[in-house]
Amino acid sequence: MVVKYWVQLAAFVGVVACVALCVLSVDAFRSVTRAQTSGVTVERVAASIAPSVDDGSGGVIGNGVITLVRVDLARYRLRILTEARHGARRPIPRWVREHHLGGAINAGMFLPSGRSVGFMKQDGEVVSDRHVSRYHGVIGFEPLRRGAPLRVGGRGCSQALPRLRARYGNVLQALRMVDCRGRAVRWPNRKRYSAAGLGVDREGRAVFMHTRTPYRMTQLNQMLADDALGIRGMIYMEGGPEASLVVSAEGHSVREVGSYEDGFNENDDNMAFWDVPNVIAFEPR
Repeated sequence: MVVKYWVQLAAFVGVVACVALCVLSVDAFRSVTRAQTSGVTVERVAASIAPSVDDGSGGVIGNGVITLVRVDLARYRLRILTEARHGARRPIPRWVREHHLGGAINAGMFLPSGRSVGFMKQDGEVVSDRHVSRYHGVIGFEPLRRGAPLRVGGRGCSQALPRLRARYGNVLQALRMVDCRGRAVRWPNRKRYSAAGLGVDREGRAVFMHTRTPYRMTQLNQMLADDALGIRGMIYMEGGPEASLVVSAEGHSVREVGSYEDGFNENDDNMAFWDVPNVIAFEPR
């Protein structure tokens, strides 16, 4: 039996001090390391399913770690930034640095033009009016009226695309990983790849997710739906070498980049952040 531990870090007068090393919960396989400040929590989760992609030399690709960054939306607001409004596509570290963001992740998959594959509404304006039938997930943030700062919904949920489109200033349609009841979603294919996702937890915090380790998405979704993680909805942002997550806030530094993708980039060699046209970011309110 392996016991999960977490390290809580709290900021006092600008000084981040270690507060406690405590038991989080019990799990037969997984451990969690947690670094927490007032508005941002970074967790490194040792996945309960072992990596399985052969590296060609008798080992496997990846370390089996899932990174979760939880963001308090009372302190931070979410934004969509696009090359159409904010300049040419660039790697996510540059998006974060040049726009003074707390962190950012891919804003879903995109067409060669840079337009979102699924529906996208940015600051009240529809910038991609595409409706993809197999995209059963949708995320909305920055409510136009009173409401939760972030909602994840979709087919079978009370908050589907038409409702979120009417109620939120920023909306993105994408494949769903965890549904609005916290249940894992079965993936439409068996491909394995690095992955990035964005969701919400039971406390209403935004959850930015990244794993470099390639998994079949059905397996990854099953792990993310573990009740101990408290995720209550997550949509898929990107996979393979383009999957990126960068955080630079409250003393945290996270730089996660993907590599492996079945049928496209079947290696663990990529260490560079690729240019992306659209990101979802967080910044102080």
